[in-house]
Amino acid sequence: MGSIVGAFGTAHILMKRGTGGDAGERVFAGMKEIGRRARALRPDLLVIVSSDHFYNYHADEAAGFAVSPAAIHVPFGDMQLPRDSFPGDSGFARGLAAHAGRQHVDVKLLDGYRPDHGVVIPALMADKTRSIPIVPLISNTGRTPPPAFAEAWRLGVALRDYVEQATPPDLRVVVIGTGGLSHWLGVEQMGRINPDFDAAVLDALTSGRPDDLTAWDEARIVSEGGNGGLEVMNWLVMAGAAGGSGGERVYYEAVPEWITGMGGVELFVNEGGMC
Repeated sequence: MGSIVGAFGTAHILMKRGTGGDAGERVFAGMKEIGRRARALRPDLLVIVSSDHFYNYHADEAAGFAVSPAAIHVPFGDMQLPRDSFPGDSGFARGLAAHAGRQHVDVKLLDGYRPDHGVVIPALMADKTRSIPIVPLISNTGRTPPPAFAEAWRLGVALRDYVEQATPPDLRVVVIGTGGLSHWLGVEQMGRINPDFDAAVLDALTSGRPDDLTAWDEARIVSEGGNGGLEVMNWLVMAGAAGGSGGERVYYEAVPEWITGMGGVELFVNEGGMC
């Protein structure tokens, strides 16, 4: 059977070097460290859990989650990111969608998907050579209502089960949950950052208390973390795949110039799990 060998959470936006001052430089360093740690685990596959920023996934689509079954991913090219392709893993993606369905978590196949910055930035962070296949696992945070945090956790558990039960022997998988932390986009509060919300998320995950987050509802998340704070559900998918273990904070900075609370963690994969 395969195994989850690494689990990381990170913000998935980066602005031009120098625009975030010293805090921005510490974010760059933190993201590079997460990439270094991910590569050191010698993964055969990267599952990158992100939100789509309305380039592929429409807000009114019913499914809360989707996976790209493409053998080759050609980036959308937003934020002036390169359009050089990444390899995918069609068999893994299709198998995961089917397995999640059997676990009562709806995951649609997102044909024709083109990764935006939410996938491309962490993919380049972990593998600049584009030699490790990636499977984008996408949450529909723009849906009304958005997927519940508890459902995101269940998807992470299903991902872990699938890797352990149905993938080739010795497959090494690293899961990276991306997005957040607190930020408000396209609304009156745009520019606000809430370090208290960010700290609560980071502390719950690194202390092995994911239940603190799965109980949060949409109203609380949007009130305290903004509409962008819904992306924390991607971190919960990753935490479910890690087995509910604790971990450590790799970086955190509130960067007003980037209108986002920027953070990153490594969770220590729990062989026993909480599944």
